[in-house]
Amino acid sequence: MKFDPELTAQANFNWGKIVANSLDKLGINDVFFSPGSRSTPLIIGFERNKNINCYPVLDERSAAFIALGFTKRTGTPSVLVCTSGSALTHWFPAVVEASYSGIPLFLLSADRPPELQECGAGQTINQFNLFGSFVRSFHQISPPETSLNAIKDLCSNIESAYFKSMGQNPGPVHLNFPFREPFIPQICEDILINQKFNFNKITKNPPVETIEKKIDDIEQEISGFKRPIIIAGEFVPAEEIISWLEKHPIPIICDSLSPLRNTKFHNRILRYENLLRDLSFAKSFLPDLFIILGPLPTSKTLRQWIDSSNSKRIVIEHRGLNVDPLSSPSKRFQLQHKCLKYIKFKDIEFDWLKNWISHQEMVENKLELEFAKELPCFEAKLSYLLSLHLPNECQLHTANSMPIRDLEWFWQAGDKKIFLSGNRGVNGIDGTLGTAIGIAHKAKKATFLLTGELAFLHDSNSLLFSKEFEGSLNIFLINNQGGGIFENLAVSNQPEFEKCFATPQNCNFEYLCKANNVEFSKPKTWEETIPLIEKPIEQGIRLIEFNTDRKSDKKVRKKLLSIGPYS
Repeated sequence: MKFDPELTAQANFNWGKIVANSLDKLGINDVFFSPGSRSTPLIIGFERNKNINCYPVLDERSAAFIALGFTKRTGTPSVLVCTSGSALTHWFPAVVEASYSGIPLFLLSADRPPELQECGAGQTINQFNLFGSFVRSFHQISPPETSLNAIKDLCSNIESAYFKSMGQNPGPVHLNFPFREPFIPQICEDILINQKFNFNKITKNPPVETIEKKIDDIEQEISGFKRPIIIAGEFVPAEEIISWLEKHPIPIICDSLSPLRNTKFHNRILRYENLLRDLSFAKSFLPDLFIILGPLPTSKTLRQWIDSSNSKRIVIEHRGLNVDPLSSPSKRFQLQHKCLKYIKFKDIEFDWLKNWISHQEMVENKLELEFAKELPCFEAKLSYLLSLHLPNECQLHTANSMPIRDLEWFWQAGDKKIFLSGNRGVNGIDGTLGTAIGIAHKAKKATFLLTGELAFLHDSNSLLFSKEFEGSLNIFLINNQGGGIFENLAVSNQPEFEKCFATPQNCNFEYLCKANNVEFSKPKTWEETIPLIEKPIEQGIRLIEFNTDRKSDKKVRKKLLSIGPYS
């Protein structure tokens, strides 16, 4: 079949403009794209929309994580655009993370038209539903036409994708666009655009009778229990917890990324790792009820304590997902965070919260004495110092493996407004740097990244975005010559350990920074480090490297975590 080149080119151009206008109407105004030919109509459409910001990112993998980080901060979907073939497969790690962490992304991939599929055409793979269950919806878009019905179908697909991405369980959506050549006409003129189509915004309010029924059911489940513990996950807003529990003497165990960590709320418990490793405390202060809000913290000690307790457990998750990996029985409820305040407690044991707080203070005092020492080269002291010296109104993104655990174990309570984040959807090191860059990009506050060198190097290509970057990103890089978390494995004393598990690298980070126009610093003492925390770079990216000894760190951590109220 032959297609009129002029009509094809005009339809392509018009298609790109319709997509841009539609997303603009939905309030989606930030596009991260990687260069390619087949995606020309989409890129031109976005670039010519005055309300849309377009950011070029050389490789698709970095683009996806930068977009993920940007969306994590703004809460509004970002758009990813790429050409056909292997290009969109590089989005996969970020798509998986976005899916499991509930981050809405619009994935717009260009594709070959049907006549070029399965015939050996270059840069062509089967892109149909490529991301499977990791996207909330997939839409195979028809090749561009200028008919009114075709445009209505396109707009309907965009609106449907928006509702799926921002719905009850937010996440990525994928729209696949086949384009025939030529991609744009020599003279670009509109034939039809979607000015007549109105898009609806998301409303997330369930019927009042549904909420009341769920509250009644939860209150029946918790009735009669006198020693409840609440575990606050990273997604629960601090204000919702405080308005709910300010009059209830209930201990609240805070996830490493819980917003409650940076409030004055009296009920919060941060030293649970030390408390629960003290067997006398763990046995004496066993609750009769666990209420878990969202995914559990990383702590294995906490999970084992809950699982072996034989105490009743209910899980409240606002997305309706099963986030309970424990083997003991639990009961699940779906409830929006803003409705927690309607749940009432009765007859809580008078000294229940007081006992938890007093024992936490015993541990806190002993830990402060230990951290007051020099502890040279102990990498977890960096987490401790960050909690004390980070400026108000800043953002901290933390890599997985040991950095997120050090934050969970040694972060000191405070009331600074610090936005804590991490890629906790699948808990991998994928995209650590790119996500931090996305969080920092166009932010009006300083951003910090705490990472090990392996997580950083795994994503170092994201530094290529430094040319486009607008913001302040301060990277605290712990270089312990390998994967420190693997020191806790049974295989760590085997001769194969260094080569096969620790995998130490040989990178000169100062040279890497010079190659990417990134500022570099390497303080020798903690006294030199504190000013770098308190006074972040005003514009650009700064990397601060620390050399540590992971084998020595393992011993110091073991000592610090063994400090209990009775030890």
